[in-house]
Amino acid sequence: MTVGFVTPWYPDYASRYSGIFVQKQVEAVIRAGADVSVEVPTIFPAPAGPIPEHVTESMRALASRDASSIFPSENGTTWIPCPVPSRSGQHGRTKAFANGLEMKRRFLPVEADVFHAHLGIPTGGALLRVGSRPLVVTEHQSTLDRVFAEPESSELYRETIDEAARFFCVSSSLREQIVQALGEEVRDKIEILPNIVDLADVPFTEHHRLAFDRWIYVGTIAAHKGIEGLLKAFRAYRSEHDASASLTIVGDGPHTSWVRKFTSAHGLQDVVHLAGPKPHSEIGSYLAGANVLVHLSPSETFGIASLEAIGAGLPVVSLENGGADSAWGDMEEQCGLILPSDTPAEGVAEAIAALRDSPERLNPSQGRARVEQRYSPSVIGSRLVTAYEEVLQ
Repeated sequence: MTVGFVTPWYPDYASRYSGIFVQKQVEAVIRAGADVSVEVPTIFPAPAGPIPEHVTESMRALASRDASSIFPSENGTTWIPCPVPSRSGQHGRTKAFANGLEMKRRFLPVEADVFHAHLGIPTGGALLRVGSRPLVVTEHQSTLDRVFAEPESSELYRETIDEAARFFCVSSSLREQIVQALGEEVRDKIEILPNIVDLADVPFTEHHRLAFDRWIYVGTIAAHKGIEGLLKAFRAYRSEHDASASLTIVGDGPHTSWVRKFTSAHGLQDVVHLAGPKPHSEIGSYLAGANVLVHLSPSETFGIASLEAIGAGLPVVSLENGGADSAWGDMEEQCGLILPSDTPAEGVAEAIAALRDSPERLNPSQGRARVEQRYSPSVIGSRLVTAYEEVLQ
């Protein structure tokens, strides 16, 4: 069986960490016995309006002489440039992805028994346009509100759900968002299949005493990830509960300069450590050096970093954000705290201090075992291959 993955996010030379969770899924499917190819439609921003014909003709001419000059490939993965006009919305991206896939396949055909799209729109919708069936879709994007804000895109999304042989969401909260936008009639067509959480590089550390004085955050440094709330909660915790606490931030993003300004303004520059982005193989060592992961994103579709921290033996403090509730809400008693989404910084600090003073309920080893049972590469890879086989019957 050959599976053709199509995803807009995948690690490459320019972005080593983009779409690692998709790569983990690809690797798991290969280990489960399937042959795999990967196509990566990539947005190339263009001015508003139709893409000039001479641009398309130039791409075709170059590809006819040397397909790799337009569609670079490495280890079974091919990147596809897709000029996307500005202000063309999600529907415009879908059309651009379809055009890119169609051109690429003219010069570099792909043979697959089943196609697996990551994202209903633009990727799944694009594959429908180019006739790639049977189609399996995994939805995990955090920007579905933008899709459903456009009537044309909403209808295409509904069509993608209807036409897909299987349609998966990585969490129940994400399914609820889709149902709320498109109606109850789509509920039964959407299944839950979570992301992979690979603990191979994440050793378990037994903490004989949890001081909650070495905070860590792993993820994008962005406003929508709750980074401002994190820094304010950390400041409150040091001020009211433990002046020796430190915070390590692993990752990068557009709010990095804000973090530097905030820490400088509040005298935290020596205790907030910006480690920068790190390969997945190094995340385990950072988690081993911490004793609590704090992740205050107001909205998540899943939350791999929190589950990796649980696997490492750390308590996790998060907000009710959809992803946390779905992924480890029933493990909260053993693994940490999921606080109401409107909890202020001072309230977060107080809750962490209370957990520090009464950590008896925590059971880190049980937390790791449950993560492995639910989210390991072998478990998810096997479920996917079974789904492909059922589609092909």
